[in-house]
Amino acid sequence: MKKILLSIILLLFSLPALAWQISSGPIGVQPSNATETVKGVVELATDAETVTGTATDKVTTPANITAKLAATSTVVAGYKTIYIPAASMTSTATNGATFGTYEYATNDINADFYAFDGATEQYVESEYPMPEDWNLGTVKVKVYWSSATGSTAGDTCEWEIQGGAQSNDDAIDAALGTAQVISDVLLADNGADRQLSNATPAITIGGTPVLGDMIHWKISRNVGGTDDMTENAWLSGINIQYLANVSVAAW
Repeated sequence: MKKILLSIILLLFSLPALAWQISSGPIGVQPSNATETVKGVVELATDAETVTGTATDKVTTPANITAKLAATSTVVAGYKTIYIPAASMTSTATNGATFGTYEYATNDINADFYAFDGATEQYVESEYPMPEDWNLGTVKVKVYWSSATGSTAGDTCEWEIQGGAQSNDDAIDAALGTAQVISDVLLADNGADRQLSNATPAITIGGTPVLGDMIHWKISRNVGGTDDMTENAWLSGINIQYLANVSVAAW
């Protein structure tokens, strides 16, 4: 009998050390007292925490975890970006920019672009449904670009971007939102360097957007502003930043 009592006492004294070894690993925090230690060991032994309180919601296996993620499609809130390359844009029939590809001589690097004239305002357009985690607020855009040979470092180029939302049964030929302009200074002669502009001011998408809308973008070179580069400006693409919601509902 004494041996049994002694074994029980030794087991009770060994529980805190055992629980500390478990909780000091990647699954927990060092316990503050013996009571919390024993409680933690019991919780680990059950291995059956629930999400909504029902037995079917127990997260006990990788398969259950995968099923939960598939059902909720939860994402993290924050800012995200979408890139639209020149190859995904279309030149407007009226005053459209000219599509081209240029090969840089040393390493045979080929770059697609739309060439925008320095005297006449020209346009390209693109359509893209915004991701369904978009919070429907304003967005900002940065422009990737370069220039034709003959250009001089220090010249200024201005880009203008606007967008409009089209819901189911909306008119396609609808007015876009107010355009915003961003200026950028050419960094190298003859367009030798890749250029990335600063972000535009906040762009309000026209048409009162709702989730699932097609967003129609129009991009132009604002030659009537401070733009003083006489050579063609080569647009490579635009990067759109938007604010995401916490979660996305399943279709």
